[in-house]
Order: sequence, then C-alpha cells, then structure tokens
Amino acid sequence: MAHISPDTYIPLGMCKICLRFFLLTLSCIGCCEHIGAQTYLRYPFERVIKKGDSIQWVNPAYDHSSWDRSGRINTLGNYWVRFRVKCDTITDTFRHTGMQIISTGSYEVYWDSVQIGKNGVVGKNRATEVPGQFITQLLVPDSLLSHGVHNVAFRVSNYHFPNWGFPTWNQFYLEEYLSSQQRDLSISGFFFILAGVYLMASLYYLLIFFLRKPERVTLIFSLICFLFFSLLLMEYAKFYYLYPYHWHPIRLGIILILHLCIAFLMPLFFLWYFQIPFRKLLNAAILLTYLTICSIHMFNMDLINQILGEWMWGISLIIVGYAVYRRKNESKVMLGAVILAGIIVKFFPGAYSSMLHAYDITLFIGFSILVFAMMYLLAQRAQKQQLAYEASLTLSTRLQNELLKKNIQPHFIMNTLTSLMEWIEESPEESVNFIEALAGEFEIMRAISEKKLIPLEQELALCQQHITLMRFRKEIAYEFSWGEIPPGRKVPPAIFHTLIENAITHSMPGPDGKIRMHLELINEEGYELSVFAKNRKQVPSEDGTGLKYIRSRLTENFGEDWKLISESTEFGWRTCIWTKKISV
Repeated sequence: MAHISPDTYIPLGMCKICLRFFLLTLSCIGCCEHIGAQTYLRYPFERVIKKGDSIQWVNPAYDHSSWDRSGRINTLGNYWVRFRVKCDTITDTFRHTGMQIISTGSYEVYWDSVQIGKNGVVGKNRATEVPGQFITQLLVPDSLLSHGVHNVAFRVSNYHFPNWGFPTWNQFYLEEYLSSQQRDLSISGFFFILAGVYLMASLYYLLIFFLRKPERVTLIFSLICFLFFSLLLMEYAKFYYLYPYHWHPIRLGIILILHLCIAFLMPLFFLWYFQIPFRKLLNAAILLTYLTICSIHMFNMDLINQILGEWMWGISLIIVGYAVYRRKNESKVMLGAVILAGIIVKFFPGAYSSMLHAYDITLFIGFSILVFAMMYLLAQRAQKQQLAYEASLTLSTRLQNELLKKNIQPHFIMNTLTSLMEWIEESPEESVNFIEALAGEFEIMRAISEKKLIPLEQELALCQQHITLMRFRKEIAYEFSWGEIPPGRKVPPAIFHTLIENAITHSMPGPDGKIRMHLELINEEGYELSVFAKNRKQVPSEDGTGLKYIRSRLTENFGEDWKLISESTEFGWRTCIWTKKISV
C-alpha cells in the first residue's frame, strides 16, 4: 500500500468535508425548489390604504380612489387597507381556498363586507389592542369565491409597533389552504440542516484557532460561519415561531446587523489571507462605506441587505483580483469562486412562488460557494504549515547533531587529550582543573543539545567553561566578561559559544598577551560580542560553518525576525545579534 505522508491528512480531510458541505447545500436548494413549485398562488392586484377608522369603508361599493396607493403607513393608530383580488380557474384548483396573511398590526378581515377572520384584537389605543401574529393562515368560505373581482378590506390597529419611523403594511395571497405553511416548514427544515453545518464548521475552526497557533484568518472564518448560521436561524425561525407583529422590526434589525458583519468580515478575510497592503486603512474605508449605506436607506432594511451583499461581492472581487495580479497563492481559485457566486446570485432563477421567500434563495448558494473556496484556502494553508513544521523538526534534529559534533569531533578530542597529557606530566594539580573544565563543557552540551532555547545564564556558563578549557589547551590568557543582563532571557543554544570559538580561531593576542571578549545587551533587543585582539589574515567567513549554524538557530526560533552583523573593527572584531525578547 502506498504511504501517505502526514502532511496530506489535514488538507485531504478538509477537502472531503468541503465537498460534502457543498453537495449538502446543493441538495437542500434542489429540494427547496422542488417543494416550492407545488402550488398556484393568486395575488391581489390593488392595495390602497387610509388612516382612520370607519365601518363604511368595508362596503365594496365605497369609492377609495382618493386613498394612498403606496399601501404603507408610517404612523401608529387605526387604518384600513383595501385590496382587489380575482377568482377564476386558478382559484378553482384549490380544494380549500386559504389566505396567507402578513401584517404588521392586529386586524379584522372582510371579504365583500363579510368578516371572515381576525388576528389579535383591534383597539382604539395601546391598552385596548391585543397584538396579533406577523404571519397567519385563514380559510375562505367557498360561498364567497364566485368568479370575478372581489374586495378584501382589513381594519387594522398598530399601537404596539415600534415607533422608529418604519412603515407598517399588510399583504396576502390566495392558495391551497395551509400549503404555504407546509412548504415553508419543509424548506426551513432543510436550511436548519445547513445552519447546523455552518455551526459545526464555526466550532471546528474556533477549536483550531485556540488549540493551534492562533491565526487571524481562522478566527475570521469561524465568525463568518457562526454569523451565517445565525442569519439562517433568524430568516427561517419565523415559520416555527409565530411571533407578534411588533417583534418584526426587531428581527429585521438583527438580520441587518448580521448582514453588516458578514459583509465586513468577508473582505476582511481576503485582506488578511492574501496580505494586502494598507489593510487597516481599507478596513476603515469599507466599514465607513457600509455605515453610509445604512444611514441613507435607514428605513428599508431589505434594500440595505441587498446593497450590502452587492458591495461585499464587489469589494471581494477587487481584493482577490489584486491578489491574482500580485500572483498570490490560490488567488486564482478564489477569484473563480467569487465570480461564480456573483453569476449565480445575479442570474440563477431563484424566485419562489411564496412571497415569504423573496429573500433570494440564491444568496445561500452563492455564499456557500464562497465558504467552500475559503475552506479550500485554509486547507492549503494547513498543508503548508504542516510541511513547515516537519521541515523545522528536521532542521532541529540536524542542529542538535551539529551541536554535539562541534565538541566530539576527532580533531577537537585529539588536541584536547594531547594537551591534557602534557598537563598531567608537567602539573598534575592543574590537570585536574583541565579535566573538570572539559567535563563541565560536555555536561552542559549534553543538557542543551535537544533544546531550541536555553536560559542566557546557562549559555554564559557554557562559554565560561569553554574559555577555561581553551586556556589550558592554547596557554593563552583568554578573558570573557559580560555586562548587566536582566534575568529571564532565552537564547538559542551555543550561539555565543560558537562566536567565542570563532574569536579564538581567528584572533591573536594583543600587546598585553590577552584575547578579551565582552558581551553586552543592546537596547533590550539585541546582543553585542566584542573581541579585543589582533585579527588573523583569515577572518570568519559569511559562509563559514559557525555563522551558518548561528543563522540556522536564529531562523528556527525567530523566523525572519532577527538580524546579524559580523564585522572587523579597529580593536578586533564585533558581532551583533538582534532578536525579539524571549523570557523564561
């Protein structure tokens, strides 16, 4: 069986999840279209409104030509709404003719002056009115359904409606009794399944954010999925909970906030994923644009939602297009997804027979395509991170081996043992100190060889042991000192030890017969090792083993967040290393 490396598990699994997620979405949409096409509807063809309350307005013969034809009213109180509807061969197909009524007020409904139902209790003030439901179903008597045009009048009061400046309105259509209710519940069930998928995706990426290295794009994607889960609930919960009419503006306000957040976070995801320049400035500009749109169309929330969706798509297209221009990884895939989502939302036939599905179902298809593509981007990112992690493990193991080889190579051991034999013959007492220095260096090397970072105090102890050892070997007065360094700092193992080795190899004693080395902290962010001696003609090479080791260790721990300068000076040699501060 072929071996699959661990780095393929995450993206392969994620792609399968994405595919199933997308197929589930398309299945839901297909089922919804099938359900949505099962019945005929008959809408009224006229709607007029007048503020006030007069029982004479129930008369079909009453002349309402002077009434407001907008069908909406922006004040609280009592008003009447009159409709004309036609009964013909379409209504004959209904076994039981019913009305689905949407109203932002309590009402009594009259068919050709005959009262056929009511919703709540119409009152003369807030105290006497009992709020009705936003959506209701009403059975129309067969005796009233003769062919021809009929007058339907609603006597309404809306004293409980929030006085925020939003208009109140009424609408209905004729259909097979309870057909819309059954269809709405079935469609809602499919979208609640889809909402559950979004919720699981949100929780999954939230766990990834907290359990792995926190990344902004992972958190943003988790929030997007959670917000769309919430949006689906708020859109379709109205079919499962028949709330009072005065709750409707509150629900619309929540939906608007969800739309605003999604429209802001979607471009934000692309800005940060593709590392677009001036991200903070662009974020502020996008948010300001959205708030301006909301203020201009303040009392038309459905229009605001539509405009926000269009702006979100346009801004995302520009950002991803720029990423393609800059040849960012996976940008072409995302550009195709954005274009496809826009085409589907704009041209896909998603209109439904029920007016309650005027919130275009194609929005969910388009958004799901974007989410699918975003999950693909995150899967590719996870694959790269896995490869980088495995590469870092390989590098760490190689550096550990190099660190050990630095002190057990035959050349070093033979020279050290030769010097030790000479000291044993000439001065047995001093040879004991030689042996202790050698053992001390090996002990520290053994302790730090498997670590990426060690306390600075331990590194200084290793350097001091090496200096003591080299005094015996070279019989040169080496001195190593350091300035005041705050406790609790960490450094990669043996980087200063390597610099001291370079100083011993490439330096000669000065006039005083000494080679002095001093380590000092630079501005709380870096270190400077100064060597006071004469430089040999062969100076440390930029491509030498010692500096390669140091650079590898710095990259392993700090990525690109470090800087190294090694140069000759009038007093000898100077090496500076800047890194971010790491505490114990």
